[in-house]
Amino acid sequence: MSRRLTRGTIAAIGVALVTLAAVVVFAGVVARGWWRGEGGSYTPKRAVVHTSVTPSRSLFAQRVVAQADVVVDPRAVDPHTVQLEPHFRPFRVRAEERHVLNGLGRATIVRFSWVLQCMSRACVPSERDRGATEFRITPTVATARTVGGQRARIRVLWPTFGVQSRLTDSDIALSTPQIDAAFDPTPVSYAVSPALVGGLAVGLASLLVLGAGWLVATVVRRDARPLRSLKIPANLSPVERALVLAEVATSRGEIPESRKALERLAAELRRRGGGAQAGEAEQLAWSATGPSEETVAELAAAVRSNGAR
Repeated sequence: MSRRLTRGTIAAIGVALVTLAAVVVFAGVVARGWWRGEGGSYTPKRAVVHTSVTPSRSLFAQRVVAQADVVVDPRAVDPHTVQLEPHFRPFRVRAEERHVLNGLGRATIVRFSWVLQCMSRACVPSERDRGATEFRITPTVATARTVGGQRARIRVLWPTFGVQSRLTDSDIALSTPQIDAAFDPTPVSYAVSPALVGGLAVGLASLLVLGAGWLVATVVRRDARPLRSLKIPANLSPVERALVLAEVATSRGEIPESRKALERLAAELRRRGGGAQAGEAEQLAWSATGPSEETVAELAAAVRSNGAR
């Protein structure tokens, strides 16, 4: 005999499906986006610009990279229409690139980069400034088109950077100029791999979601009511309806529903003056062992033999 389908079973299956879907979405969409730095739903309220010049301190005639990231909401601004043409004088542009990248959440980054170099007299560090001569790129304006076709303007400011001489005080004093050795930074290393930490965090989060789903499913599965509710003919009297409910509930092994039906029967019998049988119904409803098919059948026969309808 196949096991009867109950509301609790259906609810538990629903919870399990929702939990699995949440884990799949988290691991396959959100976690993957975080892994690539693309997760979340962030979008800037207005265009945001970040600029940088690297290195911030360079030697004379050394190439530097100027970069501008224009962050926009693609639902408001068309990223492919963003244009930026700054003036770098006295530096000259040796190479330039433009890329449209996926940013955090829904944001889109339009990245501009230029390789700059200056070998003219204007970039020679002054003698009175032995540290570095400061330069700043002239503030510029980036332009774009909104989705509605309107023209947008975004002000772009650049940081200060410095150019210093390749000659040390000793070189100048001895008249034997030498180029300083290029700085070679130590490679970045980690005690624990970030990829391993991220993988463990995603796995732990998935297990926690599955555990929470299992706990909820075990609770809702206790609902033993059948999937389809019992339909009793409307022409039955309140007493007969309570009797039928009690008989069906006990035949299905639904003790809580049987107790409720017997309590309802007791109330209907009292309303019609059957106090003695009402007491029997109430006593049976809340007995320690609970009503059984035999005891309910005996009570039903007694009620019906007395003509209670």
